[in-house]
Amino acid sequence: MSVETAHAGGHFQFGPTYNSTRYVRAAYEGDVNGIYEIDAAAAEAVGGELAGKIAGITEEGKIALAGADGASAVGLFREDLADMINASNNASFYFRGGEYHIAESRLGADIENFKIGKYATTDANGQLVPSTDKATAVATVISIGEFRLGNAQELAGTAANGGRFLGIILHI
Repeated sequence: MSVETAHAGGHFQFGPTYNSTRYVRAAYEGDVNGIYEIDAAAAEAVGGELAGKIAGITEEGKIALAGADGASAVGLFREDLADMINASNNASFYFRGGEYHIAESRLGADIENFKIGKYATTDANGQLVPSTDKATAVATVISIGEFRLGNAQELAGTAANGGRFLGIILHI
């Protein structure tokens, strides 16, 4: 059973959470879309590493990585090409809100460059980078370097929780 606690600026859910992969963790989820066909060539061009990056729609109506400054952004990839995507050839991505935590290794800039309360957008590879223009924002940064599942996990330390994560609220 999940218990939510209020704190300044919002809430955080303690208890069971959904881990798409080791790269994407959800404290609370938005909607999931898995009906669009993946552009496999575009996914393979980045070694199939999609989870934690921002999805975009190509002119052909397929899902690929979003472009620089949030171009064509439609959501946050849940998994890599080698995960569930191959079973259906459809990519699953979150959209319409949600609180997500993205592994440091999937960011387009050093995690220290992000600031809580500031916007994030995408680089040319669909990775999150700090934004200087609200009009191109795809997310708001809410935490840096932590992902909490609850008190026991918090006390276990960063390494035991899978490393450092950038917490975001998705705008898409």
